[in-house]
Amino acid sequence: MLKRLLLLALALALVLPAAAAPPAKKKKRPAQPGPKAKQELVKPEPKSKEDILKTVQRPIPPKEGLLGRVLNAITIDTRYGPIIPFPVADSSKDLGPSVGIMPVIALKKKSSGDIKSVIVPSFSYNDNLRTTMTYRQYIFPDDKRYFILRASRSERVERELMAYYYTPQLGGSDFRLSMEARHWVNGKPSFYGYGINSQRGDKANYSLQMTGEEIIADVPLIKHLYFNFNHSYFDKRIGPGPVTTVSQVREQFPADYAVASDMRTFHTNRLSLVYDDTDHPFLPKIGTYASASVLYSNKALGSDYEYRTYTLQMKHYYNYKEEGRYVTAAHYLLQFQRGDALPFYAMPQLGESTGLRMTGDGRFTDRGKFVFTIEERITLSKTPFYKFISETEIAPFLDVGTVFSKVSGFRASNLKYAPGVSARLVIRPQLVATIDLAYGSEGTNAIIKIGYPF
Repeated sequence: MLKRLLLLALALALVLPAAAAPPAKKKKRPAQPGPKAKQELVKPEPKSKEDILKTVQRPIPPKEGLLGRVLNAITIDTRYGPIIPFPVADSSKDLGPSVGIMPVIALKKKSSGDIKSVIVPSFSYNDNLRTTMTYRQYIFPDDKRYFILRASRSERVERELMAYYYTPQLGGSDFRLSMEARHWVNGKPSFYGYGINSQRGDKANYSLQMTGEEIIADVPLIKHLYFNFNHSYFDKRIGPGPVTTVSQVREQFPADYAVASDMRTFHTNRLSLVYDDTDHPFLPKIGTYASASVLYSNKALGSDYEYRTYTLQMKHYYNYKEEGRYVTAAHYLLQFQRGDALPFYAMPQLGESTGLRMTGDGRFTDRGKFVFTIEERITLSKTPFYKFISETEIAPFLDVGTVFSKVSGFRASNLKYAPGVSARLVIRPQLVATIDLAYGSEGTNAIIKIGYPF
């Protein structure tokens, strides 16, 4: 939802005592696939106006605990709506730590007092990006539809302009539609060469520029079964990255840079069959999500490349006695491409945000990849937080993954293993602040971020 939010609150919640309470028994309820069917690296947008507005609700004064009282104290009430000046922080192996402030400003309608818009500006500092200023606005024409506008500019390299529209009931039906237009320059990823035997010492930073649009439609078929159609049209190329402590791709891999630095058009369409009986689209505790998809790109439709990407994915959540205290979460993913040779940034990658948390983004690149992750999510305590319940959680995990040039080339001996542990503050309905510590053959990585890994 709101990126890089409440991470300082996570640190406070993990060190301050909270009144433990037995979790309420969870019941299965159907959930539509929605943002889950998006590509791996695309962050899901909020599903409804209510999800967005949870962030600006005034906390209930009594029995909130120390954390709730602190956040209650910093909330500023105005005639136009509440203002909450949240501190923010994040960290990654690629860019290092960032710190800043992000006030959440709610604007009310004069006639009814309902929230008509939420404005979320932020200011942060990172040694590689320098200062970054971001403007976000959420606009609600009615109770169902909403718009998101976002603009961001870093002192070095990174840029973003984005407009997003979502309606859950197009024309009064159950047909769900989202549309997005975006210009984005991302300076986080690196390239190390191809294959599972690429060397850490060959790390080279770059920036990826994307300009285009995406349309996603969800059609319910029968109970728990959905058809998802994803169309996207983007022009992409790479350029110099912001990280000065490692080599640049144009220096380390000049041949790959020559190919990837030319602007290329990617017109892709993805068809997915999705089964989903999980109890929550963002914070599941029970159920199974499974999908089989094919993404195709055709020169006849305006793309510069002819290729297919096949993906099989399953996520399963086992809730011990359905009490919610112990949840075993498992994720399986098999993905491979066939067709034209592509620039490295358009190939399957295995790294920090794509299945292997002990290393940076883009660490392993090839035509296919396999990922298996298992976590034991243990709820330590619950406490009231902004009119809903927050949970402190610890999760030991194991990431396993590899890449390969073809499916027949998959070798168990090439699997990379990365155990670790996560500390999380789960704020329902859809926000998770996470500190991940992972280690293995690629060294140690500490990650501060928003969201579950799956």
